[in-house]
Amino acid sequence: MTILTRIFGTNKAGTVNPSRVERVAACQTGEDFARPVRAQVYREATVTFESGYTLKGIVLDYTEAGLRIRFPTNEAVPRFLTVNARSVGIGGRAEVVWHKGSEIGLKLI
Repeated sequence: MTILTRIFGTNKAGTVNPSRVERVAACQTGEDFARPVRAQVYREATVTFESGYTLKGIVLDYTEAGLRIRFPTNEAVPRFLTVNARSVGIGGRAEVVWHKGSEIGLKLI
């Protein structure tokens, strides 16, 4: 038992505040933070950096505010770039919101 005591300690769990549980449960339902529905597509897009370098990728989903693009390789992208996705009717300046592996999330400016 002494090994378990050293690993887990001897602190007892306190009482749970019901209002705190309700507040957390309300946040998980997504009612207050509803996101727009994203259109699922698989269309080609071209991204142009400020230096003039162009990179082709695939638009996975999009909304009026932004889109998610996957590239064939992991690329380092600047914060601001120009996106051209004629097949889904999106084009113009965009800001990189997130970058994970070969996918990026863009917010249209």
